[in-house]
Amino acid sequence: MQGAILRDHEDAKFHILAEVSRQISSILNIDQLLVQVVRLIRETFDYYHVGIGLIEGNEIYYRVGAGSLWETNPEFQFKPRRIKIGAEGLTGWVAGTGKPALVPDVSKDPRYLLMEGCQTRSELIVPIIMREQIIGVLDAQSEHLDDFTERDLELMQALANQAGVAIQNARLYEQARQMAVMEERQRLARELHDSVTQALYGISLYAEAASGQLTRSQLDKVRQYLADIRNTAQESLADMRLMIYELRHPLLEKEGLVSILQARLFSVEKRAGINATLESALPQRLPPAMEEGLYRIANEALNNALKHAHARNITVSLVQEGQAVTLEIDDDGVGFSPSTAGGQGRLGLTTMRERALAEGWDLSVDSTPGAGTRIRTVAEVKR
Repeated sequence: MQGAILRDHEDAKFHILAEVSRQISSILNIDQLLVQVVRLIRETFDYYHVGIGLIEGNEIYYRVGAGSLWETNPEFQFKPRRIKIGAEGLTGWVAGTGKPALVPDVSKDPRYLLMEGCQTRSELIVPIIMREQIIGVLDAQSEHLDDFTERDLELMQALANQAGVAIQNARLYEQARQMAVMEERQRLARELHDSVTQALYGISLYAEAASGQLTRSQLDKVRQYLADIRNTAQESLADMRLMIYELRHPLLEKEGLVSILQARLFSVEKRAGINATLESALPQRLPPAMEEGLYRIANEALNNALKHAHARNITVSLVQEGQAVTLEIDDDGVGFSPSTAGGQGRLGLTTMRERALAEGWDLSVDSTPGAGTRIRTVAEVKR
């Protein structure tokens, strides 16, 4: 009988761990991740209080919590919110030693530090460890005495280990995103130098040539130079709008893929005189990493159409069928030979293909000279 009880316990433990892992594995925003972890633990075990604190310098900073305190007051804040490692409270002791604390009666433990407003009687705190480094603590509290067991400790430590992996993944993603932003800004700086600076230099040469022809009364040549100045200035203006938008576009995480694409078409393509349309049939927001990848592909395709295709009409469409999301960018521009363009490294095809390949997505390019271009990406939703 005892063996059956133990097996049932192990099955339940596996179920809980699998469910937590499923729900947090794709979250790459660290604040959203922490909120989801404490919410899941609170809902699963009905603890009075669940909190996560992360190490910042020589302190534990409590980032998120869930439980009765938030249900009665959604604006509730941890007080104290920062606890010195190794010097204050049970949390500081766990963060300093890397050992869990299972306390049946907090009133009898001299290490206990009262959190303002709480009715805690017993507490369980485990360290969050990643690669042998303590990065935070997972804290569960109860209004009842002696409410936690060694099995609770074992399960909570397993949950903390999972949270540690997810936190590390979120941090690595944020670091990669920041590096990508820096690389993007450096690319824009190079483009500013290569395109706009050269265009301004060309305008100055045309103006000087026009001035020289004007003194000779060569009005036909003056008109031609002025037309060249106008065309070059318009192209430069389009380039500047594009680069300013890329530097200032709203965050995908906040606005979402559909909103940011709509803003891009309005701020860049329509102001350049192109009839740009967005057609979306997405039922809801996609996972953040997926929105980021699709936006980068769409942005590269739109840049190509703007700079090289001389298109009058561009249509961007987003459709979801089941778990498959299809992104298409169609233009009626001059077209090109995909095999030749890819081989010469032009039109950003290599960048788009590499991004799609890295994500495991299918990307196809359909274009012929004089017949426009269609770029199609099919991606699978993984939540």
